[in-house]
Amino acid sequence: MTTAIVRATLDDVPQRVAEALSLIGYQPRKNAIFIKPNVPDYGPPDQGLYTDPRVVEGLLQAFSGHSVVIGEGGIIGRDMGKAFQRTGYAELARRYGADLVDLNEVERMEVEWEFGKLELPVLLHTHEYINVAKMKTHVQTGVTLGLKNQKGLLLPADKRRFHRRDLNACIAALGQVVQPALTVIDAIIALEGDGPWRYGTPKPMGLLVAGQDVVEVDNVCLRVMGFPPEHAPHIPVRQTVDVVGLSIEEVTQPFAFGYRGYFRYKNVYEHITDSCSGCNWTLYYTTRLIKASWWRRLKFLYRGTWRRLDIVMGHARELTGLPAGHGKVVCVGDCAREYAARHGLPIARGCPPTAEDVVRLL
Repeated sequence: MTTAIVRATLDDVPQRVAEALSLIGYQPRKNAIFIKPNVPDYGPPDQGLYTDPRVVEGLLQAFSGHSVVIGEGGIIGRDMGKAFQRTGYAELARRYGADLVDLNEVERMEVEWEFGKLELPVLLHTHEYINVAKMKTHVQTGVTLGLKNQKGLLLPADKRRFHRRDLNACIAALGQVVQPALTVIDAIIALEGDGPWRYGTPKPMGLLVAGQDVVEVDNVCLRVMGFPPEHAPHIPVRQTVDVVGLSIEEVTQPFAFGYRGYFRYKNVYEHITDSCSGCNWTLYYTTRLIKASWWRRLKFLYRGTWRRLDIVMGHARELTGLPAGHGKVVCVGDCAREYAARHGLPIARGCPPTAEDVVRLL
């Protein structure tokens, strides 16, 4: 297979999408097309948080005359309808006559995979599947590209199970049973640092990457980002890749990667274990509530910096290295309920809990 790298801006996306598809010689084999972008939630535009709808618009123009479904499952507990509205996908689908679906609500089929059975969208069988991911760092998987983007195909229960088993192994195994006909990576404005959420830093790359082999595409992108293979264990290593258009060497820009904790306070939120995006997103909104109140900010400064606060999520085992006289340990989310009960700790229950419930514990 061949992977194309082309220069692109948000103003010339349709032409650049067409260029990339021409370089790899891609033509849809089915009349019905299913496009799966990365739209985990809404946020400020042009910040590298989600697949820009203008990239999908380029595909809609390239596939004029085809029947198109745009679908995404998003973050556990979040409203996909609101996310589609606020990111521009609802308006995009309206203008082009595409169907827009929440993947949590579509018909499913049972599929065998390495760890048993999965319930996957029937769209993968009835439509030609196109995976349109965003180039971002990820605090749990190193990066999120084509393979990681496929986790959005899953039902919430399976997303949780991925985190409880081995997230990297499950993503790699999913890639064995779900293989898109085309993968496009939106790297026009990428995200580095504490990705994949709003604690990351936008990184203008001005690139689109496209190919018919998702594993090769991810390997190419990993090199463009300046990361070694071991940085992203979920991506099977390809020592040799076939690249057309721009070369990897001329576009490589090393990405920053460092996890300082969602709250950006010293010694806070060190114990993630296997938490999923639902609770992670709750913590983002917790910080917004804290920052909106001077009293909460002062209280959190005392808890988080002067006294130390540890926030436990996922199926935690034991906390180690806590200094003598540290301040407080709280648990967030139903996955941590056994740990909280065992140690008599306060917990914000829910899957995920609300930010208001978390704030009340701090």
